[in-house]
Amino acid sequence: MQDYYKVLGLSREASTEEIKKSFRIMALRYHPDKNSNSEESKEKFMYVVEAFEVLSDEGARKKYDESFLSKHRNHKFNPTWSPSADFKNIYSYANIKNSAGQGGIWNISQEASMGMWKATVILFTSLGVMALLIFLLK
Repeated sequence: MQDYYKVLGLSREASTEEIKKSFRIMALRYHPDKNSNSEESKEKFMYVVEAFEVLSDEGARKKYDESFLSKHRNHKFNPTWSPSADFKNIYSYANIKNSAGQGGIWNISQEASMGMWKATVILFTSLGVMALLIFLLK
């Protein structure tokens, strides 16, 4: 069993907000849609989701922490975690990207993204025309 805090890159004193923030970062980094559906990224993504599911639930986190701290006893944490039925919708790349809340780099709408592409195309076209004029006027 992996240490869920290490999976999310957190200390054991992490707050709920820190857990959410770390989950978003790690989930976006290892999401299969972003990594050409590689098996390694799928596996890492599943560990990240599992860690988030346990650590974001206060009851499960308490049980996990108690079992981790009491290794000398025979009481062990045996998670029976399995992905929720709606796993693909809840943990889709778009939903994770949009869950960052208001503002921030992940909250760019499709229209804004298209506008940025149009501006880039216009800029490069203008630069090309200017370079062509300079070449022809010499």
